[in-house]
Amino acid sequence: MPDLTEFLTFRDLVQIAILWVIVYGVLRYLHGTIAGAFLQTVGLAMVIIIILAMQLFTIFGLNTLKTIVQYFVIFAFFSIVIVFQPELRHGLTRLGHSPFARFMRRTLSKRDERGASIADEIMKAARRFSKNRVGSMIVIEREVSLQPYVDRAVRLDASVKAELLDTIFTTPTLLHDGAVILRGDRLEGAGAVLPLTQNPDIPKRYGTRHRAAIGITEESDAVVVVTSEETGIVSFVWNGTLHPQEDTVKAEDMLNRLIAGEESVE
Repeated sequence: MPDLTEFLTFRDLVQIAILWVIVYGVLRYLHGTIAGAFLQTVGLAMVIIIILAMQLFTIFGLNTLKTIVQYFVIFAFFSIVIVFQPELRHGLTRLGHSPFARFMRRTLSKRDERGASIADEIMKAARRFSKNRVGSMIVIEREVSLQPYVDRAVRLDASVKAELLDTIFTTPTLLHDGAVILRGDRLEGAGAVLPLTQNPDIPKRYGTRHRAAIGITEESDAVVVVTSEETGIVSFVWNGTLHPQEDTVKAEDMLNRLIAGEESVE
């Protein structure tokens, strides 16, 4: 007869505690997504049930059932990765926005001296767009590659100049409604189609352009400069959050620091 006093040892409790911390960390970075809601409902309960079941199977020598559960766990893991792939990518992107990740990026990379001139050209165009009520969306790539969106855009590979940005967005062409994507000091593509945010908390007054700006920053660490066609307001978007800029002169310094990889710039 198995000794049920060995059902839950101190070591088992430590393992449960460690797994709980891991699951909590995952849920924290998936907060606000479909995957996060799903895991909040069943994630921790499933972990505890599986651990207890494995302990029971071991005590009673039910090796066949133990093996079945082990294969089930592997299958469930890969199923979650496949089904919730967009949400998991979003969560990993948020992990890249953590203070530790930002510290490591600043430590391992030098500040791009070209950032100031790029910010100057962007804001020069943005002020013109704001004055003339021209809608625009300028996406600035940072650490996370935007190559899939560049591949589906109209390739340019041109210097970042206010005059070029002005031509793209003020001319009634097919490029007007899309986004331009900047990489380093080059304008890589125009007319890019970006994913729209699915965040239900975004106010309804924001249209497709602003929702696309928020959407791309939810999936990457990009910074977006977006100008409203209706109000002329220039906003910066990063980490899934929209920040209207009332003073476009001061905003240029903020944009320069954002291009350099800083996050806490307000």
